[in-house]
Amino acid sequence: MPAGPKEAVAWAVGTLMAMVPAPAREAERILSAAAAQADLPETMLAQGMLADSRGRPAPARAEPALRQAVQATRTPRTPKTPPASLLLPLKADVEMALGRFFDARLRLAAAPADEAARRAFEDCLFTLGVLMAEPCAYAAVHDAVQYTEG
Repeated sequence: MPAGPKEAVAWAVGTLMAMVPAPAREAERILSAAAAQADLPETMLAQGMLADSRGRPAPARAEPALRQAVQATRTPRTPKTPPASLLLPLKADVEMALGRFFDARLRLAAAPADEAARRAFEDCLFTLGVLMAEPCAYAAVHDAVQYTEG
């Protein structure tokens, strides 16, 4: 497990990537926004997240700030209007991409600081974004699940 501030930040970013889901840049923005909201340094917020995962108390203002930053990421900035000529991918391709995504998400959740797991997860998010014509990772996963179930 991470020991220092730099490792704690890598762990926190990986955890946010897997839990939101979001690519690394977005997870870094979530951590930064939450730290600013909680009036804590990013390293202290990351160490608080790590402590919380180990059953130790985190700073009281950290959890609400993280929740708010995650919610802001999941809220679409502009309503999506699909083009009239939207081509839909094969359901089998979306199902395969979702399977790889969920496998990569489990791998990243098990080892949030693992660079290879982060890269694999981001590749899966990118693939889903392209397949679903959606730049927002959260929306791409949501749309893909809806498309395969419906």
